[in-house]
Amino acid sequence: HRVQRTTVAGGNGQGSAADQLSGPMVPAVEQAPDGSVVAYLVTDSGNHRVQRCAPADIGACTTVAGGNGQGGAANQLDSPQGIALEQASTSNSSTSSACTAAGGGSAAAIDVSARSAQAVS
Repeated sequence: HRVQRTTVAGGNGQGSAADQLSGPMVPAVEQAPDGSVVAYLVTDSGNHRVQRCAPADIGACTTVAGGNGQGGAANQLDSPQGIALEQASTSNSSTSSACTAAGGGSAAAIDVSARSAQAVS
């Protein structure tokens, strides 16, 4: 239960800890304006969450959506199966990122920079 090119998330067995996954799906890559990797966003279907993982530290993952059990409330996801990431460069050369995670009849719009999520229909 991990996402691997080299391991970028998980790798410590199946589970719900920050360094564990349960049913990970294809990750999205959050990039800086210069193309370097800022973070990996992984839909963790079995834990009903989206994890944002730092590229340099496998254990440094935080939940940016869901993680509060399966469901359709604003702070829940229902077995997310995929993620779409939209990035926009701002005038000061920083990048803002937003993504949508969907699956199991629910979806969440996620402001990756603010690490907040909102359920969408």
